[in-house]
Amino acid sequence: MALARIARNGLRRSGGTIGSYTSDKDILCEGVSAYKCPLASPQNVTAGGNMSFLSSIRKVDHVSFRSRGISVTPQYQFAQAQRIVEESDSENENPRYPSLEATKPGEKPRVVVLGTGWAACRFLKGLDTRIYDVVCISPRNHMVFTPLLASTCVGTLEFRSVAEPVSQIQSALSKDPNSYFYLASCTGINKDKHEVYCETVSDGGLPHEPYKFKVAYDKLVIAAGAEPLTFGIMGVKEHAFFLREVYHAQEIRRKLLLNLMLCENPGVSEEEKERLLHCVVIGGGPTGVEFSGELSDFIIRDVRQRYTHVKNYIRVTLIEANEILSSFDVGLRQYATKHLTKTCARRCERGAPGKIVLSDGSDVPYGLLVWSTGVGPSEFVKALNLPKSPGGRIGVDEWLRVPSVEDIFALGDCAGFLEQTGRPVLPALAQVAEREGKYLVELFNKIGKQNGGKAFSAKDIPLGDPFVYKHLGSMASVGRYKALVDLRQSKDAKGVSLAGFISWFIWRSAYLTRVVSWRNRFYVAVNWATTLVFGRDNSRIG
Repeated sequence: MALARIARNGLRRSGGTIGSYTSDKDILCEGVSAYKCPLASPQNVTAGGNMSFLSSIRKVDHVSFRSRGISVTPQYQFAQAQRIVEESDSENENPRYPSLEATKPGEKPRVVVLGTGWAACRFLKGLDTRIYDVVCISPRNHMVFTPLLASTCVGTLEFRSVAEPVSQIQSALSKDPNSYFYLASCTGINKDKHEVYCETVSDGGLPHEPYKFKVAYDKLVIAAGAEPLTFGIMGVKEHAFFLREVYHAQEIRRKLLLNLMLCENPGVSEEEKERLLHCVVIGGGPTGVEFSGELSDFIIRDVRQRYTHVKNYIRVTLIEANEILSSFDVGLRQYATKHLTKTCARRCERGAPGKIVLSDGSDVPYGLLVWSTGVGPSEFVKALNLPKSPGGRIGVDEWLRVPSVEDIFALGDCAGFLEQTGRPVLPALAQVAEREGKYLVELFNKIGKQNGGKAFSAKDIPLGDPFVYKHLGSMASVGRYKALVDLRQSKDAKGVSLAGFISWFIWRSAYLTRVVSWRNRFYVAVNWATTLVFGRDNSRIG
């Protein structure tokens, strides 16, 4: 330990700061020439404690440079000495991360946004970047237009049609000198220091894996979304496909087309063909129903024409423990039940390779299993030391603030009203998240204009009216140019309910106008027209 302290003190006196590992021989960085360093060896340390080998460490001249706004300090080329210092520092439990430092007087306040879902992107879109600098941190660099995601699984739409790059939603992220997007996951929040700790999403391209850094904030907006609920059922995560992200849809499409082509191989038994081409959907909410409808259209329109050898084997089963589309009008629920191919009112108890076990003990063999039973708090949200609402979401007040902490707000699927507010936890819907994002960004712009953007500076600023959510209605496609439109403001209220072709036309028109950019609206319209004229693309890529 004496060796560790001497090494650390010697390096600190020389003005250095420990960074990430580099190659054994050279260091190359902007504005710094390459320096050579002799490799460390145990023989350099004598039995008598002679540490003359430390004098052979060459320091790169101190140069400060920036990489996407994170201050990076010079690195030492002596691997053993660096490891000694890192191990000694860990004793104090004070890890040194590259950082985006706190804003200085005279600089614009910094808003850090965690997530790129509906709530986060609606907030980013409306944020006044003349008042704020903005940093967005998320493991994906795009927003997913989830209402149309099921259509990409069977080729009705292409994947890029439902993915909106976040830098096009808020151009400041790619243009402004102090605004950034970081492809990373947030791993922790220091409420006292106003810092978030992050870990990059990488496949080995960085010298340190995982690469960690921290970002200081004046205001923090947590919109980290939610994760699919599995209810602790064994085998779900290992054998089922979820439908929340674009890569989920890509996996489903590859699996579906693979099973169709495998069944055409010679020697495949009738029983195996029936299993491979049995598509099971667990969950009778809008996502499960719409995916089942898209699959039915794909079977009727495309499979029967292009896979004639196996067209009689493919079928879809929708399994729901209660009623499908339980939030819709009872007449619409009955219409959807009759329209869909097959409905099983049983509960899944266990998943296994090639079959699921239902609550009545029966086995259901499958070739494709899609799990869509709603969402719940993510592990990140569960681990945060913040107030929680019923159900485990981050608790917020009527202005979407997290009580008892300064300058932290939460919205979207990861947030819910605290019990003491007297308000119910809102459902995890896109329109809820979007409305919350719109409300909060208007609140931020108002605070910023009154010089309340900096940390700890908004205490005495009146916030105005609290957030109030009004439901605009629900829509769901059930396939074969049919859809459901329920315009009631609540489950027990009265209102207009429609089903059939007119509802399908309304469904398509409404979602086309809700697509974020004109570019993607054009993509969606062209994809729909192409599918109508030429059918769905059945190429299996990847």
